Amino acid sequence: MKKALALLLSLVLIFSLAACGAKEDKKTAPADSASDTEKVEKNEYTLSKEVDKETVVDGVMTDISSSDAILKHENPDWLDDCVLYEVNIRQFTEEGTFKAFEAHLDRLKDMGVNTLWLMPIHPISEKERKGTLGSYYAVADYKAVNPEFGTIEDFRHLVKTAHDKGFKIMLDWVANHTGRDCAWIKDHDDWFMHDASGNITSPYDWTDTAELDFNNYQMRAEMIKCMQYWVEEEGVDGFRCDHAQGVPIPFWNAAVYKLKSVNKNIVMLAECSANPNLTQYAFDLCYNDKMYSQAVMIRGGLGAQGLRDSLEVSDNTYSANSYPMNYMDNHDKNSYEGSVIDRFEGGWPTMLALEFIAPGVPLIYTSDEQGYDHMIEFFERDPVKWDDAPQYADMIAKLSQMKSDHKALKNFNTDCELLDTESSDIMAFKRTKGDDTVIYIANTRYEDVKGATVKLGVDKAKCVLSYDGKTVSTDEKDMAAEDFEKKDWKAYEFYVLITDNG
Repeated sequence: MKKALALLLSLVLIFSLAACGAKEDKKTAPADSASDTEKVEKNEYTLSKEVDKETVVDGVMTDISSSDAILKHENPDWLDDCVLYEVNIRQFTEEGTFKAFEAHLDRLKDMGVNTLWLMPIHPISEKERKGTLGSYYAVADYKAVNPEFGTIEDFRHLVKTAHDKGFKIMLDWVANHTGRDCAWIKDHDDWFMHDASGNITSPYDWTDTAELDFNNYQMRAEMIKCMQYWVEEEGVDGFRCDHAQGVPIPFWNAAVYKLKSVNKNIVMLAECSANPNLTQYAFDLCYNDKMYSQAVMIRGGLGAQGLRDSLEVSDNTYSANSYPMNYMDNHDKNSYEGSVIDRFEGGWPTMLALEFIAPGVPLIYTSDEQGYDHMIEFFERDPVKWDDAPQYADMIAKLSQMKSDHKALKNFNTDCELLDTESSDIMAFKRTKGDDTVIYIANTRYEDVKGATVKLGVDKAKCVLSYDGKTVSTDEKDMAAEDFEKKDWKAYEFYVLITDNG
């Protein structure tokens, strides 16, 4: 009977993957083959009790069309106002600890930040370690904390303190691979991918990591249990999932089902560009990679059309109740492509404002509020040298307050209408919800633009945030449509306007 049930489950899995057109990497996706069937039959399963046996096996979700309430892709209310901040604990303070970071919570709250994404907090493998301290993404133990950062009690104190101050906490989760001395390697060698010689492989050139084999459903089940631990026992509010496209979507679906069975209000962020399969159930947010790439390419002389296109939230990429995560910086971009000043120069405030006003959730990375002109080391200690008053903190506070006050800028509102301009370098759009309208207009180019008109569509509006290419102003002033007719634009000049009915 058990053998027949396992065979039926594998057939359902194969049928579902074919039906949804999943295109998963052949190294990680369950194989549509006789060998996969044999593996399913051989392994022992713990069947989920919450739904039909034909629907869920721990570690694989083969059908998300059930009427089960947990399978509905619904967003928690807190996501609508989310302002996300990526915390690099190692580099945030001179101490590089959970305790030391706590001292910055009030400052971040004053900026309007309400959600903290903590880069991986787990112990880092020593075998094949890169640099002195190693990569956060070479995890040695999924249920422990890195002793460099403090103890589990220190982490719990941080979570409680942050929650008490109104923050949500998201952990960075690395599911595609472990570090090279993770205990799983010794105890469960069959949980990993191997080459023809029997050696455990690494994805890409990540030689400090060991690639997990997602054909093994016992490994999938244990991975989900580890994720459940942090939600159920430690109270985290969601996960940013590293290299999400390197892991089969049915795994993510099963993981999210289990996690939402514990806390229906978690949020899931995928580190990859959106696609409808990822966002159909498992993920609420995906990286707006197009916005970032187009913003960078403008430095090379590209016009603003691609940046305009990145504002679209369509059914071709985002399923219902899923949204872009807009970013101009993160740990990867900062450590490998340069600081925000290296990449955007005087255009940093212009792009920072864009990610807040565009549809989606904005991300701020450690030190962005300072416009930190330094590439933060990835494998070594390199603490941020904080200014007493970070230069762009007031600007971020203003943008965060606007997201809170204006229903047009809520994250669940994806309305966005491009405005007519006479220049390929001028970007202008408006966001509307009911009687509330917010307008963004900017010269995205690194040089002046002469005599370009933007058609506001209204006679007058109030400017609440502006930048003349050198100085950001949060002073409010009345402006009229004629102010944007045949206007000479300074490099990176921008305006954020609200109409009288806002």
